[in-house]
Amino acid sequence: MINVKEINDELKASLLDKYVQVKTELEKLYKKYGVSSFEELEKRFHEIPEEEGHDDYFIAHNLEALKRKIFKLLRALEEDSE
Repeated sequence: MINVKEINDELKASLLDKYVQVKTELEKLYKKYGVSSFEELEKRFHEIPEEEGHDDYFIAHNLEALKRKIFKLLRALEEDSE
């Protein structure tokens, strides 16, 4: 028989691990550019030549979007388990 709570818990654990990985990668980019948030990072990219930060900008943008999606999924799983 399928244990829904067990599957839910495993899914949450996996998503939480991924969330931490994504957050760690973002923090590395923040450190590289001397900022502490995605908003500051966006502003910083407007101050540097495009060829210096173009790839990092798109990486950061995608990581931030992924972080938000994972967070929403984690919240939804928490609400479902209540």
